[in-house]
Parts: sequence; C-alpha cells; structure tokens
Amino acid sequence: MFKKIVLGGIIGGVIVFIALSIVHMASGLGEVGVKSLPAEGILGPAMHLAIHEPGFYFFPAPDMAPGKTKEQKDAAQKKWEEKWRNGPTGILIYSPGGTPFSFGKLLTNQFVICLAAASLIAWLLAMAGGGLQSYGSKVLFVAIVGLFAGVFVDLPYWNWYGFPADYTITRIVTDAVCWAIAGLGMAKVMK
Repeated sequence: MFKKIVLGGIIGGVIVFIALSIVHMASGLGEVGVKSLPAEGILGPAMHLAIHEPGFYFFPAPDMAPGKTKEQKDAAQKKWEEKWRNGPTGILIYSPGGTPFSFGKLLTNQFVICLAAASLIAWLLAMAGGGLQSYGSKVLFVAIVGLFAGVFVDLPYWNWYGFPADYTITRIVTDAVCWAIAGLGMAKVMK
C-alpha cells in the first residue's frame, strides 16, 4: 500500500502542478480579481520609508496595547470600528525587498507543495479503502478534497480580509477542477 501512496502522490502532484500552471500562466484565470497597485511610484517609496519589517499588515489595526482597563478597551474598540467604517481597510503582504527574484526557486517550491498535498490526498484515499471502490468515487473524493481546501482557505480570506469575490470564486473552482484532474491519475494508480 505504501508504494501506491507514493505513486499516487507523485502522479497527483505532477498532474495538479501542470494543471495549476496552465490555469495561472496560459488561461489568465490566475489573475482574476488581482489588480496593480495604483500610484505605485508614490506608494512604493512611502512604504519603503514607513515599513521596515517584512510581514502581514492589517489596517486599520486595532489597538492591541496590553494593560488597559475594560473602559479603555471598549473606547479603543469603538475608535477602531469607526476607522473601519470610514476606511480605507485592507491587508498588505510586504517585503522591503533586497532579495533577488528567482522564478525557478518559486516554481520548485510550488512543485514540492503539490507533491506534498497530493501525497496527503493519496494517503486519505488509501485510508478510505473499501469505501471508495469505483474509479469515479475516487476521482470525486479527490475533487471534493480540493473543493474543501478552497472553501476552508479562500472563503475565510474573503470573509475576514475582503478578498475580491471574483478572485475567491475563481480560486475555489480552479482548485476543485485541478484536483479532479489530478484525481483521474491518482484513482488509476490507487486501485
């Protein structure tokens, strides 16, 4: 069974990597909902001056200073809610730069991620055993795991951080379809 899990992980990883590559690079679906930063020439230098640490930045940020009384916390919460209502709101994944861009390294990392994810799904397929006897039920199982991942990861980003709906829907559908395609190969080798 271990050999089938490894083989299923490799086959699934390769297939989903290729499918996702086609979606992101050839079809243009990987860019749905993504926009260029307006006035980047102005905002970039301003961010470089103001933000010195790479990180995940949330704005407006709630006041998280420790040691406040309940009244101070309530007042800070109201002030934050007003800032939220008035905007702007958002998140920023920021790096001040200084490292070379390596498409090959990023592509290699993505391939390893696909292999790891497919290996986990192959393991789940093996654990399901007799409950998934037909080829179609195995393909559907893999597709549902892909759908689950998209729903569990992407919908909270839409909900909490305001990711665009078109981006979120495209990501969820793309993940489910790409994993269904990977499931075609995985189900074949995991009999």
